[in-house]
Amino acid sequence: MKAYGAFEAKTHFSQLLAIVERTGEEILIRKRGKDVAVLIPYGKKEDSERERKAQGILSNFKMIRESQKEYRPARKMTAREMVDFGRKR
Repeated sequence: MKAYGAFEAKTHFSQLLAIVERTGEEILIRKRGKDVAVLIPYGKKEDSERERKAQGILSNFKMIRESQKEYRPARKMTAREMVDFGRKR
């Protein structure tokens, strides 16, 4: 990943956008030696957002599965036993 200072990036912004668009390369922007931004192709942003949302959904499913473990009886229950179990809570 190439890195540019903020002033240089501002001066050559159009060229940097063209590089990102043409090559798909990510470009790091630094200000006073600190990393402050990254120019990335829009397609990569969409992919990472999609992946982040999918990870959140999977995490929620895992939490639900874990929380349901305590409610799963070791054996099958009759309808009457289920009603009684529900009333105890």
